[in-house]
Amino acid sequence: MNELMELQTGQVAFISSLMAGFSLSIAVQIIRLRRSDVLSNCSFLLFTLSALLFLVALYIDVALSLRTAGFSNINEDTLQNIVQIRNIGTSAATSAFFLFVMSIALVGWLQSKTTGIITTLVAVFTLAVLIYARATIFNLVL
Repeated sequence: MNELMELQTGQVAFISSLMAGFSLSIAVQIIRLRRSDVLSNCSFLLFTLSALLFLVALYIDVALSLRTAGFSNINEDTLQNIVQIRNIGTSAATSAFFLFVMSIALVGWLQSKTTGIITTLVAVFTLAVLIYARATIFNLVL
């Protein structure tokens, strides 16, 4: 039943929609730079991919929320299906979040070498913290 409670809060959907908007806005700004170098293209692609993965997570969470609205007693088979589908959405959101952080590292290089170095170092640190936090969360014994 925790799956249903999570769906009802809408947190994954909210964060995914917000981050998809950020990712797409940054991708559009990269287009506006009118640069066609490899770094600009890679940055654009990573932010776009991040936005699309966030949209996958958003769709899954909203569609499941709408489909399960009003139901409090769901049989075990259906609940297992919900868990499997939510795992796809959660994986998409997690991958998108990691891509977003990597994109930030890359986009710094569009400004200058110094900014690129700083954003890369901060992004590597951020990724390390995220990976550690994710591993710790998944290893919790409940």
